[in-house]
Parts: sequence; structure tokens; C-alpha cells
Amino acid sequence: MTRVTENQLEQRGLWMSIYGALFMAVLGIGFAVVTSSDAVLLDGLFSLVGCAVGFVALRVATLVLQPGDDVFHFGYAAFEPMLNLTKGLLMAFITLFALVSAIIVIIDGGRDVSAGWAMVYALVAASGCFAIAIAQSNLSKRTRSPLLQVDTQNWLVDGILSVAVAVAFLIAMLLANSSFAYLMPYIDPAVVIVLVLLSLPIPAKIIRDNWNQIVGKAPDLAFQDRAIAAIQSAFPGDETVQTKMRVQQLGRLSYIQLYVLCGERADYGLKDLDECRREVANALAGALDHLALDVIFTRDPQWIAASVGYKTDSKRDHEASGEPPQATSANDAPVG
Repeated sequence: MTRVTENQLEQRGLWMSIYGALFMAVLGIGFAVVTSSDAVLLDGLFSLVGCAVGFVALRVATLVLQPGDDVFHFGYAAFEPMLNLTKGLLMAFITLFALVSAIIVIIDGGRDVSAGWAMVYALVAASGCFAIAIAQSNLSKRTRSPLLQVDTQNWLVDGILSVAVAVAFLIAMLLANSSFAYLMPYIDPAVVIVLVLLSLPIPAKIIRDNWNQIVGKAPDLAFQDRAIAAIQSAFPGDETVQTKMRVQQLGRLSYIQLYVLCGERADYGLKDLDECRREVANALAGALDHLALDVIFTRDPQWIAASVGYKTDSKRDHEASGEPPQATSANDAPVG
């Protein structure tokens, strides 16, 4: 699949999410007015946030594919985790606000709601959310878009919450003509509290993952192992080189800075070095999407130390032996 096709599919998914979120927001807020239910209102507000962020996502999805310019020398890749972080923060804020409101309602003696209409809303909303989640999941797998991946999680959680609302209000209807009817005013705030406890881990994970990308934390070990394996395959049987790798992931972009420390006996010309870069790039292209790669060759470890903190023993000892210094971390690996 070409990048153009991936972008078109991503745009289609984002527009579908916007239209779906707008419909769910109007539906939720409208039913919240009719039913006086904070649980339904919370669901509608989630959808409203999704709709607003969706319009920004359309612009970001286009920006991240553009190269750097005079304003943003390193491109716009950081906009993607920033947008997802903002979405996670908004979701968390709404969730916590709803939690506080529900606790206040319980303290004040509860609130009467129209359980029947609330259950009708929840069933309609759950059906719509799951349908969109399935469609977004298929598109995210085809495009491997972080924006669509977060969007899929959002719709899935929204659908689960809607099912929980339907079940809770079904229980409320069953309690209406029983000896537990006095509990009905507390059903709605209790449902809100349960929804908050179920949904809060999702924005928390979105916030954590995207914050880690923005501050430059290294990706997970599985991601790094894939990169190391690909790099080692580009230097088969060559014991005269040693690598120092630094990796950062920003949304869909994987940036790898690779220092190659050559031994004193290594004799490479510019043509050989360019061929080596090509082999590394080809090896990584099969493992990572949207790759940005810098490969720097040197015989002097001080240049690596100045850039990435490469620790060595006595430089003179290594020069005398003609061997490169030993690696000092998991990303410093003899190749061969």
C-alpha cells in the first residue's frame, strides 16, 4: 500500500469518527436533558470531545507527512503525540469532573431519572460505538496510524460504557416495583462512578504513552530489539565495527541515530559508507514504518561521547590495540 493510499484511508477514518462523534454528542446531550441523567450526559460529553479533537486530527494527519521547513526543522512528527496527549487530558478531566459531580449528588440524596429512556439511549449508543470501533480498527491495521489507533480505543471504551449504562438502568427498572425502590435515586450517580472507574485507565494510558514520546523516552524493548536485529543484519560477519544506537518514536515516525565505530584496520571509502547506509536503511525499512535515519561513521570514540555519552576506557589503549572500545549499554552492540 502506498503512502498516498494510507493517507486517504486515514482521512476517511478521521471523517467517519467526526460524523459519528457529532451524532453521538447530539444524541447523548439531547437524551441527558430528557432523562436528567448525568451518566448519559457524560457519554455525550465524551463524544463532543472526540468530535472537536477529530477536526484537529485531520490537520495533524496531513502535517506529519510533510518534511521539515524553515519553522520546524525536524518536521511535524511531534504534533501527533501532542494531539493524543491533549485528547487523553480532556478525557481525564471530563471523567474526574463527572466523578466529583456524582459524589456530590449522592451526598445530596440522589436524583430521579427516566430509566427507560436512558436505557434506550444506551442501547442505541452502544450499537453505534461498536460499529465505528470495528471500522476504525480495520482502518488502523491497514494504515498503522497512531491517530486511528487511539480513536479505536476511544470508540471501544465508549461502547463498553454505553452497555454498562444500559445494564445499570435495566436494574433500576427492575428495582422500581420492589422493596429496593428507595435506591433508584442513587442509581444514576452510582453508574457514573462505576463508569469513571472503568474508563479512567484508558486516558491514563494515552497520557502516559504520548507523554513518554514527547519527552524523548526510549521506546519499549521489543521495538529496540527489532531495530538492533535489523542493524546487525547490515554488517554480516564484520567484527571491525561497533554500534551505538539512539531511538525515539514520535507518533508514526521512528527516528534512529546510529553511530558506527570502526576499528583502526577498517578501510572504507565514501562509496562503501553509502552502501552501508543503504543496507541499514533497507534492513530497517522492513521492520519500521515512517523511518528517519542518521548513520554516522567514525574511528574516534570521542565524537560519540560528545553526542550520546559513549563511555570508554583509555582511548590510547584502544588506539594501540587497533580494537574499538567495549559497549556499555544494551544499545551498544558489537556487530558480527
